Amino acid sequence: MNAAFLLDADNLSSASDVDEVFDHFLRLGVTVTVRRAYGGTEKLTGIKDVLRQHAVRSFINQGKGTTDAALIIDAMDLLHHDALPGIVAIGSSDADFAPLAVRLREDGIRVMCFALRDKADSDALALVYDEVVYLDGPTRAGRADPAPRAARKAPAAKKAVARAPAAKAAPVEQASASKVFATDDEFEDILEAVPALLSGEPVPLNDVTKQLRDAQVLGRRAKSTTLLGRYAADFRLTPERNPAYVQWTKR
Repeated sequence: MNAAFLLDADNLSSASDVDEVFDHFLRLGVTVTVRRAYGGTEKLTGIKDVLRQHAVRSFINQGKGTTDAALIIDAMDLLHHDALPGIVAIGSSDADFAPLAVRLREDGIRVMCFALRDKADSDALALVYDEVVYLDGPTRAGRADPAPRAARKAPAAKKAVARAPAAKAAPVEQASASKVFATDDEFEDILEAVPALLSGEPVPLNDVTKQLRDAQVLGRRAKSTTLLGRYAADFRLTPERNPAYVQWTKR
């Protein structure tokens, strides 16, 4: 089994972290055939010895803020030339690579993430990667179910919300990340936590986010737009570019 390792050296810049990545693959019996690191001169120079030890090719960015773009462009170039193996591992705690992970999974590639737990948005990473390996703590294997929420007071009479029958879930490799995790229970939890949505009128996104967090439907560091995006057919976010309001479409 082969894998590609693409390192955001501006985010993971410790030699010990790089060593742990290759030790992890060694324990799994996986051969890393594509090994590349992207970052600024200072960061890459700081880990040049460990990169040389593991035969990792270095790509210097074109200035501050361009590392992510360099990694993504290179990954897509490799994809279009059929040069990526069946596993791609991205070394970064940054959730900005989420679109790349989703795109690679659409091609049937298993996408992993190596991250630092104290720098990562764990909820966001778990949504798009097949596996997240934390180099500074316990590994989250695959898409683990979220930790149980504290019990909330049950409403006196919870109304059943009419929805179109949910489509049968597609295999993980072929389904988009937004649909893999969509469940009727979660949908009803959203409406229960934010009753103002039941009117069908636009509700300020900030108010929705606060009520979802208060009801523990949304994690402290998770984004409400990501949660609501799983139900794009049910909730309209406006304006599209920088959402400020949420409206239930009552489909």
